[in-house]
Amino acid sequence: MLTFRSGIHLSFAKLLVENGCNVLIADLALRPEAQVLADKHSSGPARVVFQQTNVVDWVQLERMFEVAEKEFGEIDIVCPGAGVYEPVREQQSNRYRAAQV
Repeated sequence: MLTFRSGIHLSFAKLLVENGCNVLIADLALRPEAQVLADKHSSGPARVVFQQTNVVDWVQLERMFEVAEKEFGEIDIVCPGAGVYEPVREQQSNRYRAAQV
């Protein structure tokens, strides 16, 4: 599973699928170059599936894992590329905090 829109993770997704791995792309939307990859590998032994996901929403992240397991049976590797990380705190929230940059 990959969370990204383009760049190095798109190249990584191409490499994975060309070597027989299924790939789930999770993001808000697909950029045109990622859409081409998803269309090209929508069926066959190595597939690319898109799951619309807002990576700052825990519920949507959980759904991403459910979709991957439903589509592929199991998950071997997760490669987060969205650049968002915040550890869970005592008080659970359904969203990450906005980064103060």
